[in-house]
Amino acid sequence: MTRQAGLDAAYAAHPERFAKGAPKVAMPAKEVSINPVPEDADSEVIEKGVNFPTLSSVTRNAI
Repeated sequence: MTRQAGLDAAYAAHPERFAKGAPKVAMPAKEVSINPVPEDADSEVIEKGVNFPTLSSVTRNAI
């Protein structure tokens, strides 16, 4: 049984439980990332694959 079939069966059995109407399975996100590269990132950031300050860059800029 697919998830949508399960939701359809639950709605058919107890429509009063679904105040917003028949439920619909949400599609998964198209893209998921922990540290996404910003659209305005320069090529150096993109090539390194790092979009947050590393320890070496923080210490170099702190001095």
